[in-house]
Amino acid sequence: MDECKRCKKKYKSSSRHVNCPKCRNLLNKRPCSICGELRQRKSKICQKCYSQSRQYPYSQKKHVSKGGYLYVYYKAHPYADKTGRVFEHRLVFEQKLGRYLLPTESVHHKNGIKNDNRIENLELWAKVQPTGARVEDLVQWAKEVLKLYGDVSSIG
Repeated sequence: MDECKRCKKKYKSSSRHVNCPKCRNLLNKRPCSICGELRQRKSKICQKCYSQSRQYPYSQKKHVSKGGYLYVYYKAHPYADKTGRVFEHRLVFEQKLGRYLLPTESVHHKNGIKNDNRIENLELWAKVQPTGARVEDLVQWAKEVLKLYGDVSSIG
């Protein structure tokens, strides 16, 4: 017979446990210190809070893609891929713009170094342009572009 370290009751131990089964059960049912949900066993926080803590901007940990670009995990971003990754140079430029990049926009590294994400090394590129259009339609398109981007010097 062993004595429980927590409640000091005698119990028959079948392994190297130091607490009785009742006390071990109580230990697993403690709330998460952040959100109050039940936490993971042998952890201080629950799975949801742990997963969120590994996401940008809570975690600034950067990874390198096969193409040489830096990315972070940010599942809440509207343009994150299916695994929750977003390229860091896009996030840096979105911060400068104060909005998310449109699907027709991309960010280009001026010096060609893919992991140099300083704002002075990044410039905004637009992918969409009309081909084979009437002049009237081109003028309308140009007005929409000017309305969207305004003064080019303020963007990049």
